[in-house]
Amino acid sequence: MQYTKGTVNHKTHLDCAVIRDLINYCAREYGESNAFLFHDKPNGKEIHKSYIDFKNDIDALGTALISIGAKDSHIVVIGNNSYKWAVSHNAIINGVGVSVPLDKQLSEPEIISLTERGLADYFIFDQSHLNEAIAVSKANTCIKNFIFKNPEEGSMPDDPRFISYDNLIADGYKLISEGNTDFINATLDANTMCSLLFTSGTTALSKGVMLSHKNVCSNMNNINSTIKINRGRGLSVLPLHHTLENSIGMFYLLASGVCICYTDGLRYLSNNLKEWEITIMLGVPLLFENIYNQIQTTLRKTKKTRIVNIMRKVSNFLRIFKIDIRKKLFKQIIDGLGGKMELFVSGAAPIDVKIIKFFNDIGITFLMGYGLTETSPVISATSFHLNIYGSVGRPLGNIEAAIDTEDPVCGAVGEILTKSDCVMLGYFQNEEATKEVFTEDGWFRTGDSGYLDKKGCIHVTGRLKSMIVLTNGKKVFPEEIELLTDRIPGIKESLAWGHNSAKGTVDICAKFVIDPDSLPDDCKNDDKKIANYIDEQIKIINTKMPVYKSIKYFIFTETDMIKTTTLKIKRPLEEKSINQYLTENNLTMRSASGSRI
Repeated sequence: MQYTKGTVNHKTHLDCAVIRDLINYCAREYGESNAFLFHDKPNGKEIHKSYIDFKNDIDALGTALISIGAKDSHIVVIGNNSYKWAVSHNAIINGVGVSVPLDKQLSEPEIISLTERGLADYFIFDQSHLNEAIAVSKANTCIKNFIFKNPEEGSMPDDPRFISYDNLIADGYKLISEGNTDFINATLDANTMCSLLFTSGTTALSKGVMLSHKNVCSNMNNINSTIKINRGRGLSVLPLHHTLENSIGMFYLLASGVCICYTDGLRYLSNNLKEWEITIMLGVPLLFENIYNQIQTTLRKTKKTRIVNIMRKVSNFLRIFKIDIRKKLFKQIIDGLGGKMELFVSGAAPIDVKIIKFFNDIGITFLMGYGLTETSPVISATSFHLNIYGSVGRPLGNIEAAIDTEDPVCGAVGEILTKSDCVMLGYFQNEEATKEVFTEDGWFRTGDSGYLDKKGCIHVTGRLKSMIVLTNGKKVFPEEIELLTDRIPGIKESLAWGHNSAKGTVDICAKFVIDPDSLPDDCKNDDKKIANYIDEQIKIINTKMPVYKSIKYFIFTETDMIKTTTLKIKRPLEEKSINQYLTENNLTMRSASGSRI
């Protein structure tokens, strides 16, 4: 087993045992400074909330929840990213009970199922999830109250279990003014579950990850000791039920004095970046790939690609001598991102190194993080001190990581293991699954394959579950192939998988989502020419890989693939859809290869 441990780069000012300590620290340290900025509706009135407002609203809602009998309950929170979502989640975990954040894009049956599996007694929702809340109310008589965050006029259901969030929080303020301290003085156990988060996947297969205050606070303390950021404004894009946004995009940014701005939606992204002069943005690779591609398209149209590339080389040369003029050289590009952008942080999946290099070259630090819901979530990250492109950095301070391999050679591939206070309590009501992910000596099995470089940085090669095993025993990670195929001009995204042929072999196949506007002009409206173009590009890629990794057959479409809310492709559902298409049309991948589906 190869082993690495994180380095503490600086002494942290943050040392919270429970999340309430973090909330109180922020209120003391940053006071009336803006903690949140958002609109009441897209392009509507701008609303400011200070750190003190945030603490007071949490206290009021928590007090009110206890007053209606919610103490020690499991409470669902679902809806769009919002200030009220943040207040609700924090009120629950800081003295009421257990928060059960649900993916806002789940279907009605999935929401009903996970609400029941999460043993929820209360259900907090917004206008966008009114229909789902009504469906849950009909299916689950155990729910005591449905708390409606922002009801439109006349939309409150005629059911006494439905109550107003605004009225509830007003009751909380009244109770506090009368001397009620049931919430404010509630005892918190750092080692018991405070949050129950369901992993992505089908309803039956998703697991409930139990996180404690100790898990989350350890992760915050470890991040803060490894990567230091100061104030600024962060744009909240990823869904808050996801641990990357919940832990880093909310708790860590607040601890760093950053003002969190809630986007009006992805189509308003550019406006929000400029209006609020955003300095920090967390996201998934697809978000940054889209921003990169838009910049490259603009450079091509304005015939500035060559001059920008020359400027990058000149700038990088000057930086050797500690002369940094990137903000001046690339001002026009940075202005397109709001003018103040300083830091991009990507997680959840690999990203092409050329994108990381481009943004770092123009003066926007681009860091990669790695982790899972089960690890609260960050295991490792590149940093201002050590940013090895293509890696996900060294483990955070106080976190251990290892590669499960008997091969002592640096770069040997194996399963990534980790051990720290950030690792979950276990899977909710699933002891068997919990035992499966821990080794006998207490290491958590991530299910990811990777290796360590000479500096102790982790390189992730793929998910073990998605690994393609060929009939000759060779192993292929589809993510490695997809990183290459995603670079093909005109390809928005790709999926590689192992297809069982009639001959008993496993053929590596690919599905491509094309962007017609980015294809070469001579093949945009001709499927045969598109297929020939892709085929030629695949032949070039195949020459860069071992023969056994070569793509044999491919299909293409303009329809986006099935994804999670963090924009990761749902591989099993995509493969099932492809196989269903082949069966219904009496095709094999060999006969379908090169065709549009």
